[in-house]
This record gives sequence, C-alpha cells and structure tokens, in this order.
Amino acid sequence: MDIVIIGSGEVGHHLAEVLSKSAHRVSVIDQDPVRIRELQESLDVQAILGDATYADVLMQAGVQKAGLVVAATDNDKVNMLACVLSRKLGAKRIILRIKDTARIKDYGFFYKGCLGYDVLLSTEELAAEMVLRTVATNHALEVESFANGRVQLRRLRLGSDSELIGTELMKLRLPGGVMIVAVIRKGEVSVPGGSFSLEVDDHVYVVGKRDSLDDFETLAGDPIKLRRKVVIMGGGSAGVSIAQRLDDIPGISVRLFERNDERARLVAEKLSSRVLVLVGDATDLDFLKEEQVGEVDVFIASTRDDEDNMIACQLAKSRGVERTVALVNKRAYSSVYNLMNIDVAVSPRLQCAQRILRFVRSDSVSSIAVIADGRAEVLELEAHFKGGKKERKVKNLGLPDGAKIGAVVRSEDVFIPNGESVVEDGDQVIIFALPDHIREVESIFLGPDSHVSE
Repeated sequence: MDIVIIGSGEVGHHLAEVLSKSAHRVSVIDQDPVRIRELQESLDVQAILGDATYADVLMQAGVQKAGLVVAATDNDKVNMLACVLSRKLGAKRIILRIKDTARIKDYGFFYKGCLGYDVLLSTEELAAEMVLRTVATNHALEVESFANGRVQLRRLRLGSDSELIGTELMKLRLPGGVMIVAVIRKGEVSVPGGSFSLEVDDHVYVVGKRDSLDDFETLAGDPIKLRRKVVIMGGGSAGVSIAQRLDDIPGISVRLFERNDERARLVAEKLSSRVLVLVGDATDLDFLKEEQVGEVDVFIASTRDDEDNMIACQLAKSRGVERTVALVNKRAYSSVYNLMNIDVAVSPRLQCAQRILRFVRSDSVSSIAVIADGRAEVLELEAHFKGGKKERKVKNLGLPDGAKIGAVVRSEDVFIPNGESVVEDGDQVIIFALPDHIREVESIFLGPDSHVSE
C-alpha cells in the first residue's frame, strides 16, 4: 500500500518506522530539515522536506495514488487543511490526528464532511483510555483488550514475595485460562519456553480471561484492593479527561492538583462534585506532605512538561505512593522514565500511532497492540490456512521462536492452547510476536489470499 504520513514528530516517526518494515511504500512530509535528515538516515522511506498545506508538496509525496494519508503533525489546523487537499487530490482513506477536540465536539458530522477524513483520533483521549485501563485493574502496569473484551493482555512486575519466582514455567501452577507470553528482563524482551524461570523485577506479559488474570495478579505478589485513592497532577485536557473517566468507576476516589488558581476554578466547574480539585504544585514536597499523598494508591502526572511529571512521580514515590503513572511527551524520554522506576509511562503519541496501525491492517487483522516501546506486537487475526486445510495442531503450525499463541476464540468460547490444541479455520487467534517475526506469523494464519503487507 502507498501511505503518506504528514508530520515526522512522535506519531509520524513511530508510524513510519513500523510501516516501512511491513513492505508498505511510505512517504513522509515534514518542514523540519533535521527530522527529514533523520528519516533518510534511519528508515527506508521517501522523506520530503516541505509544507503539507501546498498541493505540489502533497503531489510530490504521491497523495493522488495513496491508499492512506495520515495527517499527524502537532498543528491541528495544518492537519485539517491537509485532509481537505488530500481528499481533493484523490487519497482513498484519510486519518486526521488532532489534539484539541473541543472545536469539533458538537459538529463532528459537519467537520467530517467538510474536511474529508475517515477516522478522527485525539492523542490525549487515547492516552486517557490507556491510563484508565491501567488504573481500573488491580495492579497491572499495561492492559490491552481483544476479542471484544473477552481476552486481555496485562503486564505485571514481579515482587520479591511473588509465588512465581525461581520456578520453571512448565512447573508453575497457574490459574486456568492464562498464559505467560513474554518477559522483559533488564530491558530485553523474550518469548519464554517451558524451562524459563522468573526473577524478581521481571515484567511479565500474561494473556487470558479477565477473572483468571485477576487470580494471576495475586500470585504476582500484590494484594487486591476493592477501593483505591487516585491523585491527578495537572488540570489540562488530558488530566480532566482522565478524572472524568475515573470518576465513573465505583470504588475509586479522585483528587486533582492544579497549580494555577484560575485553571483550577474552571476545571472544578467541568468535573462532578465527587472529584476534589485543589490548588497546589505537585512538585512541591511540602504540598505533597500536607495533602498526605503517601496514602494514595495511584499518582498520575498528566502535564505536558516531562520534567515536572518525572519529578512529581519521584516525590510521590518517596512519600510512599504504590503506583505512579506519567504521560510521556518526548519520545527520547521513554527510557528515562523506566530508569527512574516510574511504574507506567504512557505516550499519547504512541497510543495514536498504535490505533492508526490497527486501521492500516483492518482488512486482515482485527486488532493490534504495539507494546514494550515498540519491541513487540500482539495480533488478533482470523485463522485461514494454506492449501485449504480446515484445522491444524499448534505444534504443527511452524511458529517461530519469537512468537506464541496466547488465546484462541471460537464462537463464544475462549481457550488457552497448548501444543496439542487444534486451531480451526475461522478461529480468532491472539498472538504475541517480536517484530522480526510478524510477517512470518501472518503468512501462517492469513492464507494465500492475504494482502496485509502489500
């Protein structure tokens, strides 16, 4: 497929990196010569220096024959105008990424008709969804859903008191309906075999049914709490969106800290009376002590300032907060967040790129989750085999070492397979795979008529 990406910021660069590895013909437009040079040196894409609000620049990128155009700059108005021009020039499908949804909130149908986009994505709303999933579960650090919510993938960090430590996977007595599909140890992602033993501080990816995963979390070393206290730092659009969504979940009490008096007043008017809005600076240790932040279960730093987010999370941890969550605004800071032992780092832009990838593969892959900072993917696809075969045993599929089937959905049934399990034609299969093995996995399950990588 010919794909044109407008903007090589956090969203555009990550998207170009992933799509260029999947045999798509990718062109990227950006006005920053440094970013263009970066693309030319690191990725197999056509990098074009120019303004995407000019038709000749769009034509140079091949918009007129593009199967997909993604308007993903950090300027909402540029993205909106680029959509109009791209549609007029002949682009088949268009994705519009915007930050501020307020201007189109009550006029969605009108704007869609005028601008010509097919899908609208808001980075901040997607980030709020991700934060919501991690806070709403017991203590998972990352949560993705598949098969209309019947199957989940969760990431957990193993504590020193975990019952899972030091025993080979094949000997573990895990709850029925769960499978460990991957482990991150010292920054390296691996797909473990039966002889693999878990260690303290390993990050474990587990696939299974929701109830079974709740049981698994108790084995990971943390008690389950029925009620949780949450503090949100920052009264921007992301913080407000997160507060509104958490307010709807029973058992979660929410406080929001905003350092600006006037903004705090406006935020309080938007939120229900159940959310307590306080004026204060969450990077001020005295303020955190005064508000007894150490008694909080989850601290969420949602400002646009990465440095403030990191400092606030560190201070909250020092006061005894169990889990810290921070929004990552700069791609280069992702590894820094991990080094600073912040539990969950959510990148709004990577969340947006992930949703776009789902759209790109929608013809053959039902869902995709890009996890572990892009070092692995989870695919949900419908199984079809070459040669017209109607079923195959898992052990005979020829899966590479860097891939593992986490769950199979057949009609209303969900089961966790072993080597002897049979996958039938038409089953929905949830597969964890390292990037180098994605195309091989697709070739096994999507049959001879697949066009997923064209």
